[in-house]
Amino acid sequence: MSSLITTNKSFTVTKTGNKYAYIHHPPSNPSKPTLLLLHGFPSTSHDWRYQIPHLTSLGYGILAPDLLGYGSSSKPLAVEPYIGSSMAADMIAILDHEGLKTVVGVGHDWGTYLLSQLIIWYPERVERCVFVNVPFHVPGRKTDARGLNEKSRRALGFETMGYWMSLTASGAGKVIGDNWETFFNIVYCADASLWRTHFAPLNAIENTLKTLTPSSSAKYVAPWVNQQDKAAHHAAFGDDYSPTLNWYHRGISSLGVDDEISALKSGTIKAKIGIPTLMITGTKDVVCGAGHARKTMESCVEDGKGGEKLKVVDVDAGHWIMLEQKERFNEVLGSWLEETGRDNWKAKL
Repeated sequence: MSSLITTNKSFTVTKTGNKYAYIHHPPSNPSKPTLLLLHGFPSTSHDWRYQIPHLTSLGYGILAPDLLGYGSSSKPLAVEPYIGSSMAADMIAILDHEGLKTVVGVGHDWGTYLLSQLIIWYPERVERCVFVNVPFHVPGRKTDARGLNEKSRRALGFETMGYWMSLTASGAGKVIGDNWETFFNIVYCADASLWRTHFAPLNAIENTLKTLTPSSSAKYVAPWVNQQDKAAHHAAFGDDYSPTLNWYHRGISSLGVDDEISALKSGTIKAKIGIPTLMITGTKDVVCGAGHARKTMESCVEDGKGGEKLKVVDVDAGHWIMLEQKERFNEVLGSWLEETGRDNWKAKL
């Protein structure tokens, strides 16, 4: 494995005691910023394996952590450490440790929750932001997973957040760990529409893990993941996914949202993004629909619809755009970074 995509540093945050393993490569071009790459579930910094060599070749810096609960970073079993404001403070501690005043934040899947928290609590530290598949998490909004499942079942014929119930069920982390290879094959499937039956709906994950085996599910796995990727995944998660599922437990219980509501009322935080923003959607993403992502971003970025600050690019891919369409993803990201570079952006204002 290339040294570029292997965690090469670690740092323990004094306040929380959380240790983070991360990939860090300073910019080779001093005029280029550092990109903070935030992965989602069920992943690690390895998800950015096609972006890191490309971005560093263009002179950009990289900081790609294994997020809390993942990989070689700390894995608290309590839910409270996964509250966004706490994890955002951890990220700021890492930036301070590395001497980074600002970064370009890039988030995918649950990484967009952490990116959103960084933007609302530490807006001065994020100069530009990129959301992949999942849009900005609007502060102050509580999660009604059951209500959203009922709504999507009536509209689409299946529950788009049914998997939240599966992943927060008692013992789910061990069940997935005992069937990790089947889980991997379905999560990283070639045909994104498979999630309509085997992943997203209520009880779909349980049924999939009961009825499929590693060999019978192998036909579903995508060609853009290989045995090395699968081995890296298993090494990171082992036989128990419980720590990572705390992101879902935090989400479904809306922990931290009351603090956001109070901060919004006091004017401490804002509910909108005020910096250059890129949204990259996957038109085949069953769970995180491209239309919903676009609509959310247009309402959450200042002057979002038709304004200069927001750009939305639809990519013909499922949930793993940066893997499935890596060349297209790199092209879109690279072009936008150049378009919104400090000098170019100042010229537009």
